[in-house]
Amino acid sequence: MSENLNPNDLWEKISGRLFTQLGPVSFDSFVDPLKPIGFTEDNKRLILSVPEDTASAITEKWKLELEMSFVEYATEITGRFIRPDLRTTENTEEKNSFVSAPVASEQHIPFSQDAGLNEDYTFDKFVVGSGNENARAIAKAVAEGPGKVYNPYLIYGGVGLGKTHLMQAIGNQFAKDNPNARIKYATAEDFLNDFTNSLREGNQDNSNATALFKKTYRSLDMLLVDDIQFWAGKPQVQEEFFNTFNALTKANKQIVMTSDRYPNDIPDLQDRLKSRFEQGITSDIQKPDVQTRVAILRNLQDQNDLDIPNDVLQLIGESVDDNVRTLEGAFHKFEAKIRFMNKPATIETAKTILAEINANKKAVVTVERIQDVVATYYMQTVEDMKSSRRQANLVEARHVAIYLTRTMTDKSLPEIGRAFGNRDHSSISHAFNKIEEQVEKESNIKELIADLAETIKNG
Repeated sequence: MSENLNPNDLWEKISGRLFTQLGPVSFDSFVDPLKPIGFTEDNKRLILSVPEDTASAITEKWKLELEMSFVEYATEITGRFIRPDLRTTENTEEKNSFVSAPVASEQHIPFSQDAGLNEDYTFDKFVVGSGNENARAIAKAVAEGPGKVYNPYLIYGGVGLGKTHLMQAIGNQFAKDNPNARIKYATAEDFLNDFTNSLREGNQDNSNATALFKKTYRSLDMLLVDDIQFWAGKPQVQEEFFNTFNALTKANKQIVMTSDRYPNDIPDLQDRLKSRFEQGITSDIQKPDVQTRVAILRNLQDQNDLDIPNDVLQLIGESVDDNVRTLEGAFHKFEAKIRFMNKPATIETAKTILAEINANKKAVVTVERIQDVVATYYMQTVEDMKSSRRQANLVEARHVAIYLTRTMTDKSLPEIGRAFGNRDHSSISHAFNKIEEQVEKESNIKELIADLAETIKNG
């Protein structure tokens, strides 16, 4: 399931949106009686239990209206095409194949047992393009020789570009080749929660929660940790991870991590952790180009047994350039139109969904546009901003443009450095941090940044 979402969590989020859509009376009649049972084995349907005495009315309402809403909400939440599967209470007791919704255990477990790998995240399903081919090549090498090459391996880049997919592909490949391997995927927040729970439980008499936590994480063959930037400013959990890191790498066990930025640019991250990360290798993932985005759409088409004309896929690929997650969301919105509303798979239908998500209306924010707007405001030239000249007004313009590029695009620090006269990432980081500090402390700078951002977005 996308990001290891469990059935109860997904249903809670979707039903909340249905309440807003329907109001309390209709919600109580057609949504509240339903209970999540689990996902089907292919993870494409959420099984919902329907009371037998009201099944007919509820099922009719869902066919006419709510099924389409469910799919749209599920797509927005997970980025995946998930359908509802309504079954009467009696039918759910039959021997159907589905993944049960987890039931809270009476015995408290101080660490998350099954952070689990998403079986859909494989190398075969990862579409390779110019923005991610290097990261993918390294990931493949790590999967084939864990603990031997590139340890640790850190993948960084913007939101929704495939970092989690690639990291879990390593885990899935290793698990396939080594069925008995001890592998754990956890978000940085999972690790923090497991750690704090173990401390809390450890304070009780006769509790071995802390020892159990350490044994869980330090006896692994492969540890995969998502979004380590979450630990910024949290020294205690950084200390624990430092010890876990040392224990695993000393035993030649593989660690793979993701972050939304280069480790040196994570604020309040301990220097010794940064040093440990530099022992291995880092690679960034960049936004996919048009060719790669269309390839991703073709891959989704094949996975979902659809036949969509090339010109339609090309239009969607050209129009949705935010990130892979947004692109997949647009595809599933289009899929819902042609499956549930019997719309034709045409350019016109594609334009309808693009209009709905404003993909074809929004201003395209590029480095070039940011540089032009900032240079005009400061009465400088873009070439001067890229130069090594150090006049005060020019330096301020350069720093502001770098800050806006970092906050308004998914460009990595090396990419921004290249766009501003081949500066190294430490210079870019310094410029960003300086303006960020001014934005927090000086209202006039905060207002200026907001005005420039508005101009960049809306022309």
